[in-house]
Amino acid sequence: MTLNKVVLLACGSFNPPTNMHLRMFEIAKDHLHRMGQCLVVGGLMSPVHDAYGKAGLVSSTHRLAMLKMALGTDHWIKVSDWETNQESWTRTRPTIEYHQNHINSILYGTNGNGDEFFQNSINSGPVQVKLLCGADLLESFGTPGLWSDDDIEAIVGQHGLVVITRENCNPLKFIYNSDILTKYMSNITIVTEWITNEVSSTKIRRALRRSESVRYLMPDNVIDYIKNNGLYGSSNKNKYLSPLNPLYNNSNFLTPSPTDVSMDSPSPTSRCLSLCNNNLFSQPESIDVPDIGVVGKNQQNLSKHPGQAVKIVTANTGRHTIIPNGDKVNNRQLKGSTSCADIQNTEHRTKSVESLECKSCDENMIKFIFTQHGIKVVSDVETIV
Repeated sequence: MTLNKVVLLACGSFNPPTNMHLRMFEIAKDHLHRMGQCLVVGGLMSPVHDAYGKAGLVSSTHRLAMLKMALGTDHWIKVSDWETNQESWTRTRPTIEYHQNHINSILYGTNGNGDEFFQNSINSGPVQVKLLCGADLLESFGTPGLWSDDDIEAIVGQHGLVVITRENCNPLKFIYNSDILTKYMSNITIVTEWITNEVSSTKIRRALRRSESVRYLMPDNVIDYIKNNGLYGSSNKNKYLSPLNPLYNNSNFLTPSPTDVSMDSPSPTSRCLSLCNNNLFSQPESIDVPDIGVVGKNQQNLSKHPGQAVKIVTANTGRHTIIPNGDKVNNRQLKGSTSCADIQNTEHRTKSVESLECKSCDENMIKFIFTQHGIKVVSDVETIV
């Protein structure tokens, strides 16, 4: 039995090309060979013309270069620049027809120049060009005014579709809802991708704008090309990584996210929250910061940021003193320290301490706050973030 020979043609913006664009060819080829329906002898990727007018569409010069880099030395898939070399945007039907006629001219000797790619992969005919697409393109056939009935009938009836399904798509329903697609249903091959991959050019562009990593979503040489040419708002610099700056001392670095879980020690009290919660650094009326010449030197040590460790000493007056990182606690400060329970009996409580009065508390009360960024340990003597 002689199998029908097929060339798979994928049209699109490829803005930028992703690993999923390339995977579609492998998935379709495996399925068609497994079903014994035909023999795939080649693949074509045809990027859309610049005049297509899609928002964020970079020059075809860049898209062609990225596609060629992505394919590398692939022996059976080729990039076609025919569509991008036209005077304006070309519909899908003329694009398929051009490539079908081009292959026929090579097979039957009417093309004097020939094409080395197809001459090496196709030695006899006939060969049919099929449109390789995702389920979203199949769904778009049902959008009023987007496709003409004549174009749909020519594409599906004369050439055929190989549709790679995506998550939450039901291509059979799209076919059922269309009289034309139902008429040529036998010329539509549905391929289910069981290894789901929702990578898209839209998500890639969003990640690049945000300076997020897209490694392993597309070839490394394509990523380098994008960054070297500053495409899609990308940059070699990570805009989210910057050294700590005293100007950012008021940043809410220690504020737990909504998913943070707080776990108290067995005897938690509301009074201890003045030290244990994230208001530790926002109560200047109850915390003394040493006014010494090294404050500027230790400014980063006193700023609140992840990884910062500070010592808090509670005096019998109810006031709390921040000891700069690396300084020792003197005997006077130790003698004056007290537990939260003793603070209740002092006559010198400040208003802020009084408002956070507790019933009882262990002197070494410790609180753990589990965050997405690690574990924060807080006690009335030392706070470790």
